[in-house]
Amino acid sequence: MPASSSPFTSEPSTLVVTCSPGVAPVLAQELSSLSFRVGAIRETAVETEGTLADCVRLNMRLRTAHRVLYALDVFRARRADDLYDELVAVPWERYLDPYGYFSVDRAVDTPSIRNPNLPSLKVKDAIADRMRGATGRRPDSGNERTDACIFLHWAGDRASVYLDTTGQSLSFRGYREVSSEAPLRESLAAALLLSAGWNGRGNFLNPMCGGGTLAIEAAWIAQNRAPALLRENFSFMHFACFEPSVWTDERAAAQRDWERGKKEAADASGGAPAIFASDIDEAAVRATRANAAAAGCEDALELDVCDLLASRIPESAERGLAMLNPPYGGRIGDPIRLRDLYEEAGAFVALAADANHDGYVFTGNPDLAEGAGLLCDRVRTFYSGALECKLLENPVLSAPARRRFLRRNPDIKLPPCQS
Repeated sequence: MPASSSPFTSEPSTLVVTCSPGVAPVLAQELSSLSFRVGAIRETAVETEGTLADCVRLNMRLRTAHRVLYALDVFRARRADDLYDELVAVPWERYLDPYGYFSVDRAVDTPSIRNPNLPSLKVKDAIADRMRGATGRRPDSGNERTDACIFLHWAGDRASVYLDTTGQSLSFRGYREVSSEAPLRESLAAALLLSAGWNGRGNFLNPMCGGGTLAIEAAWIAQNRAPALLRENFSFMHFACFEPSVWTDERAAAQRDWERGKKEAADASGGAPAIFASDIDEAAVRATRANAAAAGCEDALELDVCDLLASRIPESAERGLAMLNPPYGGRIGDPIRLRDLYEEAGAFVALAADANHDGYVFTGNPDLAEGAGLLCDRVRTFYSGALECKLLENPVLSAPARRRFLRRNPDIKLPPCQS
């Protein structure tokens, strides 16, 4: 098939880019920065438009997304047989290799369906029959998301079928060599940083770093490193119409941008690390070091094993950023004992502000933060899995919390603006 008529490069369609709840506004800003038109913004997705070749770029560049879906068909369907009737007419032979493999994922909420597996089976049957009629054979199918992926969204009587160009979620960057307890999802960490306005200038301070996800994502943003540079496999690579040169060119461009970004970040910091991560747990710091090495950004990080209040706060010529993700209680720590830690987090933010840093506290236990006396005018909601979390912007300690903190820490001088 000539390149000019290839569906990979010449057929634009609606693209649906999925994300975690709360992230869609940040994702929309990312799409706009990449010169994509922003359409509908939903709770867990943002619509745009483009070709399958555009999907390659989005899969490489987007930090806050989960998957990039390319719309094939939208239709009315009341019963499972309606799915088959519509989808058997789709020219699947243009997209799927008859000697290949595909999987079907679905999100179904329609009254006529009681067996959750039935819609996927109908999609597979329609694809198999169409491919057999068009090519004389059908591809294998299963549940592994390692090759070509199809996604069905069916709500009420409206069904949409997509090519899932991603496969395994973009959240998995490939650098997590050592996991910490309750690690922060990579795409969520990037969303928090971008939401806080992190642009790689100034210092980034990350006490209680855990496995280093926030620090590594901050380094990648500072160095303009595309988040999928480590990745070797995407669903789009297994489509029959895939043009390898599109991927090769995009990867080469991302590599060049990273090399240039590393140099610019090093020049801006005088060659010294500008990202300071610490944890009282030596194992967490070892995990951060290993993960940063796998991510190729270990030279950008300064790591310390120390208590929160002993974490370094260097002066920042440009406005810097401090971000803390303290334990939430439950799996990690006792909420009653954690009150003191949250007060210390508020004190750290105050000390960082005095050294020209904005401060953010991300927590999955906002009641604990409120009980610890963290006061905040601007709060943004995100979700870590099913857990509702809050990002507190420049929180300050209430007067009682400040007094409690100073009684425990008489040698620490908080700036007078804390009240």
